[in-house]
Amino acid sequence: MRSTLHWAMPYSPGLLLALALAVLAGFALLRGLSGRPMVLARHRGLGILRLLVLAVLGVILVNPVRVDETPGTVERPKVLYLVDTSQSMALGGRHGVTRWDQVLRTIREADRPADPRAGAEVSVFRFGSHLAAVEAPFWRGDAETSPRPTPLPGAAVAAEPPRSSAARPAPTDPDTLLASSLEGLAGRFGQVPPRAVVVFSDGRAREPARVDAMARAYGRMKIPVHVVPAGDEDVGGDVAIVSMVAPEQVRKSSLVAAQVFVRSYGYQTKRTELKIVSVDPAGKTAPVLARLPIALQDGLAGYTLAFNSGDADRRIEARIDPQPGEVTLANNSFGADVAIDHTKIRVLYVEGSAERFVAIQRLIGGGQGNVIKGAYSALQDALMEDPDIECTVVMPGGAGGDYSMLVRSDERGRGLPETPSELFAYDAIVLSNIPREALSDPHLAWVEEWISRRGGGLAMVGGPNSYASGQWFDTPVGKMLPFDLLAEGSDWDEALTAVQPVTDGAIHPIWHITSDEARNRAILKTFPKFLGLHRVGPLKPTAELLARAGAGADARPVLAVQPYGRGRTLAMTTGITRRWAPDFAQRWGEGGDNRYYKKFWRNAIYWLTENSSIGRRRLLAETDKRLYRPGEPIVIRARTFDENAAATLEYRVAVSVEPKSAGDVTADDSPLRRPASGPRPENGPGPLLPWGEEFNLAKLPAETAYTAALPVSDAKSLPTGVTLTQPLRIELTAYEGNTQVDSTALEVQVLDDPSEQQNPLPDHELLRDVAARSGGTVLRGPGDLAAMIEKLPKVVGRPEIKRVPAWSRWGPLAALLVLLTTEWVWRRRLGLA
Repeated sequence: MRSTLHWAMPYSPGLLLALALAVLAGFALLRGLSGRPMVLARHRGLGILRLLVLAVLGVILVNPVRVDETPGTVERPKVLYLVDTSQSMALGGRHGVTRWDQVLRTIREADRPADPRAGAEVSVFRFGSHLAAVEAPFWRGDAETSPRPTPLPGAAVAAEPPRSSAARPAPTDPDTLLASSLEGLAGRFGQVPPRAVVVFSDGRAREPARVDAMARAYGRMKIPVHVVPAGDEDVGGDVAIVSMVAPEQVRKSSLVAAQVFVRSYGYQTKRTELKIVSVDPAGKTAPVLARLPIALQDGLAGYTLAFNSGDADRRIEARIDPQPGEVTLANNSFGADVAIDHTKIRVLYVEGSAERFVAIQRLIGGGQGNVIKGAYSALQDALMEDPDIECTVVMPGGAGGDYSMLVRSDERGRGLPETPSELFAYDAIVLSNIPREALSDPHLAWVEEWISRRGGGLAMVGGPNSYASGQWFDTPVGKMLPFDLLAEGSDWDEALTAVQPVTDGAIHPIWHITSDEARNRAILKTFPKFLGLHRVGPLKPTAELLARAGAGADARPVLAVQPYGRGRTLAMTTGITRRWAPDFAQRWGEGGDNRYYKKFWRNAIYWLTENSSIGRRRLLAETDKRLYRPGEPIVIRARTFDENAAATLEYRVAVSVEPKSAGDVTADDSPLRRPASGPRPENGPGPLLPWGEEFNLAKLPAETAYTAALPVSDAKSLPTGVTLTQPLRIELTAYEGNTQVDSTALEVQVLDDPSEQQNPLPDHELLRDVAARSGGTVLRGPGDLAAMIEKLPKVVGRPEIKRVPAWSRWGPLAALLVLLTTEWVWRRRLGLA
C-alpha cells in the first residue's frame, strides 16, 4: 500500500491575514506607548532572534495539519482454472507436443503484469471423470516439494485448498464430464463468486447439449467462461496400438503367438500393415518377425501374429504404419520383453535299432580316437549339443535286441519309467523303429495322459518295426498320430525315396534351419533321400503336412504334425538312423557335417515341448480367455496332482491378483470384483478385490478341479486411481497344510473402449460455443490469458487518513524553546536581564 503526505491549514487565508494585521497593529501600539528602546536593546542579533520566535509562534498559532493518506485495500478478482485431465489430452500434435503440454505451457508462460497490484486470485481444479481441487502448482517442476501453492505468473493463488489426491494431475481420466464439472464448480464459489472461469481443454466432452445449457447458466450468473483450446483441429484421426499380449517366457525356436489390439478412428477401411519387430538394446530395429495386412475399422480390434522366438532374450515391438494426418504417432507402437525359458527339456528317446559301429571322434586333448556308437547316437548328439536339452536313450536289451527288455544306453538305471510321475518328469518321447510290444498297456495309458492332459510331446519315426508293421494300429499312440495307420500287415517299403519339404506359404518352425528366409528355402531344397518309407492313411483334419514323397495322386505323407489335447505330436514315415538315412543323419549340413540334421531335430523338440513344462507340475491352471472386457468374468480352473501324478483335491489352492507392472498402480484395489466364495472384510462385502489379497479356489469334486470367477468391473463404477486397461498376473499356490506344493502364474489382459478414446479429434467448436453462450472469450495463448486477467475489475477499499497538527509535533515546540533560551542568554550577557 502507498502513503501520501501533505499539510492542511485549519483556517481560511482571509482569517489568517486579518489576524496578522491585528498582531502588527497591536505591536505598533505597544511600541509607541513604551517609548524608544535603550541603545543596548536595539542590538540587530536580538532583533533577528525575536523575529524568529515570532515566526515560530505564528506557525504554531496557524496550526498546519500533517495528513498521511494510505490507499485502500485492492481486492483482486477471483478466477477459477478448470483443467482437462482426460486421456485425450495426452495425445500429441504434429510437433510431438501433447495437448497437456500446451496447457502447462500456456499457464506457465502467462505474462506477469507490470502493475504489482494487478492479477487475480486463482484457484485451480481438474476435471475429467470427476472434479477435484488441485493442491500444488503442478505446472512447475518443483511442485512435489513446494509446501504451499505458488502464485501463477500474473496472478495470486487463493488460500490453500483442502488436501486432495489430485495434487499432481495427469491426463489419465477415461472420460470428459465437462457439463457436470461446471455444475459442480458452481457449488465451490464460496461467498464471493468468481469474476471468470477459464477452461483448458481439447473440447472432446460428452453430452454437448448439457454443456451448452451449463454455459447459458453461467451467462445468466454474469460469470464468463473463457476457453483455451488445446490440440490441432486440422487432423484426420488416429491409429493406436493399445496393448500386446505375448508370453513372457518361451522355448527356443518356438512359434510364439502375440495378440495385438489396435484402436482406430477416422480411417475406416484404410489398408495398412501391422508388424512385430525385434529391437536391440540400442533401440535399433532388427528384421521384421511377423507382418499382417489389415483393414482399419473404427473402434477396438484384436489381431494375432505369430513369430519365431529365436535363441535369445529379445525386446519386441508391435508397430503399425502411420497414417496421413494422425493426431499423434507416439501410440503407433507397443513393446514387450520375451525371455527364453532355459528350463532343461528332458527327452526320452526309445530306439529300436540295436546296431553298433566304430566311429572316429575328436578327443578333448586335440587328438582323435575310436568310439563305439549306436543307432541312437546321431539324434542324441544333436539334442545334447544344446545345453538346454537332456536326452535319455532307451533301447532293446540283450545281445539280439530283446524288445521285452528295454535298458538305458548309459547303463545307469532302468529302461522305461515305472510310474506315471517318472514319465511325466520328461517333456517329450521319441519312438524310433520300436514295436508296440515294447510298451505295456499301463505305459500306453500314461503316454496318452501325458500328451493330452499334461502337454507333453510325442514323435514317432519310421523303420521296419514302426506304424502298422509294429502293430501300432488301434492303440492310444496310433490314435494320437497326425495321420491314420493301415489296419494290418506290413506298411514298410524299403526303397530309395526322395523327400520334398512343404514350403508353400509360411514355413513351419521345424523347418527354420537359418534365420535368412531365402537361404533357408535353398537349404530345404537339399533335403536328402531316404532308404525306406511307410505307407499310411490320409492326414487328420487337425494335422499339417510338412514333407511329402512323390507328386500329385501318388504323393505320400512323410512328415506331419498336429496338436493333441494340451500336447503335440509328430510323425515321420522314414527312418532317421544311420542304417535308413545315412545322408540325413550324417551329411545333411555344410562341408559334410550334419549341422542341418541337428538343427532340424532341435527345432522339432522345441516345437513338440512348447506346452510341456506343465508336465512336471503339481499345479496346473488356466483361464477361459486371455483378453477380457469390462463386465466379463475371468474364469479360473486349476487341477492339482500328488507325488504319483494322480489328480487330487487334498490341497488348498490360494489365489491373488497382482499388476504386471507395479508402476501402473495408483490405488490399492484391482479392477476385479471379489468372487462369491472369496473373503469378506470385517465391515461387510467390498466391491473390489485388493491387490495381493489371497482367497481360496472352490473345489469341484465331480471334475477333481478347482474354480473361481472374478468379474471385471465396469469403468463407470471404478473409484479414482483404479484403471481397467492393464495386464494382470493371477498368482496361484497349492498348499498341503502349511507347506507349499507348487505355484504358477497366469497373465490376462483387461481392455476397455472408453468414449474418451473413441474419437481422438479435438472439438474446438464446442469450446467456442461455451465461451459465446457464457459471455467469455477464446484465449489463444499465454498473452491472451494474462491480458484477460489484468483487465478484470478490481474492488478498491476506502483510503486510511491520519491527521497530525503542528502543535502536537516536537519540531516546532523544540525550535521555539531553543530560540527563547538563546535570546534570554544573549540579553543576560548584554546586561539587559
